[in-house]
Amino acid sequence: MNNSILQNSTTILNSLYQLSASSDETIGFNGNHIQNSTNLSPQEINDAISILEENGYVETQSFIGTTPYNFGILTITPRGKFEIERLKDDSTAFNNKKQSMIHDSINPVGSPYGFTDEDWEFVSENKSNLTKLFIVFGYQFKSNYYDTEKLKQNLENMFKKVIENYNSKENTIKINMEFISLSAGYGEHLFNKIARDIISSDIAIFDTSDLNPNVMIELGVALTWGIRVL
Repeated sequence: MNNSILQNSTTILNSLYQLSASSDETIGFNGNHIQNSTNLSPQEINDAISILEENGYVETQSFIGTTPYNFGILTITPRGKFEIERLKDDSTAFNNKKQSMIHDSINPVGSPYGFTDEDWEFVSENKSNLTKLFIVFGYQFKSNYYDTEKLKQNLENMFKKVIENYNSKENTIKINMEFISLSAGYGEHLFNKIARDIISSDIAIFDTSDLNPNVMIELGVALTWGIRVL
């Protein structure tokens, strides 16, 4: 359709508003629902959904096997519904017969303090990579409850086995795994990196045996951003 991302975002948000109003579906909608209602390409849909999600207009659930879409299930948020209703009440835009557009927030909703455009670019690139499962691990580096290196190795090996099993199946896009430990310390720039890694992740694992305050903060970041938490 060669529309701008903002135009496509407005089209998709309006479509979600209409679908939600006319459907008993409580779980949400997938990429095929959106394509059928908008005639946009998967890439146009993926780009627009990224913008809508950053602005808090939609929420997504991601899981393996949703190619060519970067998400599995999509729902419109109350903020998204409010934005569509604002557009409908925008009498100036409609009187001038111009297409009214959604507002693009200066910063994504809930953006961590100090986050930069570069941080969000990192998050966007990680989230759009459908061939990588990105896992982060937060824990107390010296614990009375476990051997740090053995715990890390056991967790990583468990996920490796899962990936190998998935990749052995027919008609699947092969994926690889990146398993990292979250950095220690909480200087301004370092916290940005920690938050960035957590928000970018597909799965976040935390060992809370020691009730470590830093680990609890990391856990809070993951839960706030809807990351799958173990």
